[in-house]
Amino acid sequence: MADKKRYLVVVQQQRGSERAIEHALALAEQNDADLTVVDVYSYLDAYTRVLSDVIDGAELRQLVLEHRKDQLKRHLAAYGNDIARNADVKVLDGVPFVEVIREAVQSGCELIVKVSDREGMSRSRSFGSTDMHLMRKSPLPVWTIDAAHKDTARRVLAAVDPLAIDPEARDLQRKTLRIAAELAEATNARLLVLSTWELVGEDSMRSSPFLKIDDARIDSLLEETDNQARNAQSLLARWFERELPYAAIPQWHVIKGPARQVIPAFVESHDIELVVMGSVARSGIPGLLIGSTAESVLGDVNCSVITVKPDGFVSPIALDDVQPTPALVAQAAAGP
Repeated sequence: MADKKRYLVVVQQQRGSERAIEHALALAEQNDADLTVVDVYSYLDAYTRVLSDVIDGAELRQLVLEHRKDQLKRHLAAYGNDIARNADVKVLDGVPFVEVIREAVQSGCELIVKVSDREGMSRSRSFGSTDMHLMRKSPLPVWTIDAAHKDTARRVLAAVDPLAIDPEARDLQRKTLRIAAELAEATNARLLVLSTWELVGEDSMRSSPFLKIDDARIDSLLEETDNQARNAQSLLARWFERELPYAAIPQWHVIKGPARQVIPAFVESHDIELVVMGSVARSGIPGLLIGSTAESVLGDVNCSVITVKPDGFVSPIALDDVQPTPALVAQAAAGP
C-alpha cells in the first residue's frame, strides 16, 4: 500500500497560527493524510546561557522544548479530530526556515503550511523573512495563509504560462494546476486559471523612429501571439480534463499584459482568496531566488499563496545534522 500523504504545519507563537492548523486539517481530511506540527525556537541556546548560573543550560533547554510540545499536543487534542490528536508534534530550535525545510523533507511531507508573517503588519504588501526564505529555498510547495481571511478559500487562482516551451516549465505548469485543483476540491472552492502574455518589444516597435514598423503589422503580431496563448491554454485544458477527472472544470482566462501587473489586478477584481503559482530559481544559485516576476506578484497580492517548485529543484538547505552555514544564518538575520 502506498504511503499516506503528510503535510507539515508550522505553528509559531503568533496571532492567527491556528488558521494554519484548520486549513491543513481540512486538506488532510479530504486526502486521508497525516500531519506533522512543528514550532521552532530561534537560538534557544543563547537564552539558556543567560540563565546558566541558575539552572543547567541543557536541562533548561529540554524543559522549554518539552513544555511547548505539551502545549501543542493539548491544543491539537481540543480539535476533537483523530488527525489532530495523532499528529507528530515536534519543537525544534535553530533558524526557523532551515529547521522547517529539513523536517519537511526528512519526514516525507508534500506541503508546508503556515500563517503569513505579514499578518498583523500594516498590510505592507511584503511577506516576512521566514515566509520568503521558505518560498525561495523549500523544494516542497509552501502555503502561506493570510489569516485576515477567516473562511476557507472560495476562489482559487492558478497562474500559469502555457507558452512556456522547455519541459521543466511545462511540468511546473501541470504541477501547479494539480495542486490548485486539489485545494479547490478540498475546500469546495471555484478554480480559475489565468494565463498572461505580452508581445516583447511592443512599445519600442510603436514608438521607435528607427524600427519603422507600421501599426497593422504590430496588430497582426499581437493577434498571432494572442492566438498562440489561447491555443496553448486549450491544450493545457485538455490535459486537465484527462489527468484530473475528479476536479470541477475551471474558468479559463487569457489576458494580455505583464504578469506582475495582470495577476494582482485579477486577484483584486475577482475576490481571489488563494493564488497558486510556480516559482523557479533564475540566479544560477539553487534556491536563492525565485523568479523576479513571481516575487513581484507575491509582493502585490493580499491573499494566501502557494508557491510551487519544479520537481528537480535543489534546496541549498543541508538535510543532514550539520549546523546551518554562516551564510544561511546571516541571511536569516538580514531578512528576505
